[in-house]
Amino acid sequence: MNLRDEVLHVLLSSPEQFISGAAVAQQFQVSRNAVWKAVEQLKSEGVRIASVPNRGYKLESVPDLYDEKSFLSLVKDCKIPWKVQWLSETASTNDFAKSLASDGTPEGQVIVADRQTMGKGRLGRQFHSPKGGLYMSLILRPKLPPTQMMAVTACTAASVHQALAEFGITAQIKWVNDLFLNGRKICGILSEGSFNAELLRMDYLVIGIGINLHPDPHLSEVLQPIVTDLQTETGQSVLRVPLLAAILRQLDRLLPELSAHTFLPVYSHYSMTIGRMVRVQGQNGEMTAKAVGFSDDAGLIVEKSDGSREIIRTGTAMFVDSCFT
Repeated sequence: MNLRDEVLHVLLSSPEQFISGAAVAQQFQVSRNAVWKAVEQLKSEGVRIASVPNRGYKLESVPDLYDEKSFLSLVKDCKIPWKVQWLSETASTNDFAKSLASDGTPEGQVIVADRQTMGKGRLGRQFHSPKGGLYMSLILRPKLPPTQMMAVTACTAASVHQALAEFGITAQIKWVNDLFLNGRKICGILSEGSFNAELLRMDYLVIGIGINLHPDPHLSEVLQPIVTDLQTETGQSVLRVPLLAAILRQLDRLLPELSAHTFLPVYSHYSMTIGRMVRVQGQNGEMTAKAVGFSDDAGLIVEKSDGSREIIRTGTAMFVDSCFT
């Protein structure tokens, strides 16, 4: 942890008190000038800090910044050793994480960015990623066959749902990787990995999660009927670090139980797909059918007009009665 992070944590720990610059310098064995530079860096990032001679520094307000010590305290009971690298901007957190995974970075590394310039969704789609959302990708090294990839994505959706529930927010899940509030999308999930042909399992798995937290004044007219954010729909301003930690805690709990399908009850109960007429790609080409359930690996079970059923494990489901895909 660098001095900027240490100073931020000290200020956050005593928000109503003035903190002596000399005391901070002595605590971390640095010069008072170094402490001043750390305070100025925080101010440049939008943190409002009062500076009074002979009294020190006091936190007045803080934007939604990453504090490592606070984060670690929130995930201290997790079995997976979560570790965060927070970026101001990157093209894609998934691409960044895949590069690290290819170089041998261990399981538990999480990449978070304030903004993505080339965020990705499923099937090559772009994921709109303006500053202010939670954009994260995590590296896993599960001993799973590729056939379980869809289950991992569904498990992640259930984990995000349960994390949001900790903040009193009840979202709906659209098969296989999206979460919605009041009929509009707030979250997308993208799982990507590298297959080890010799061991017949995934060498690594990167799970990307993007959540819209605040209104985007530059959201295009095309996306406005489809996309929304937590603040608009709930009136809440959810901070990223507590939400990030809540998601990781839920994943830490549910992923080890993937083979027991522990995620399925939540995934099914809050599904906005079950009971709807959907257009999907079946064995004999595109078809319209009724979504009636999920298989153990989160495949979508659809019932055709002749009463027969088929499990869909690729592509996406378009609601016949709406514009959502």
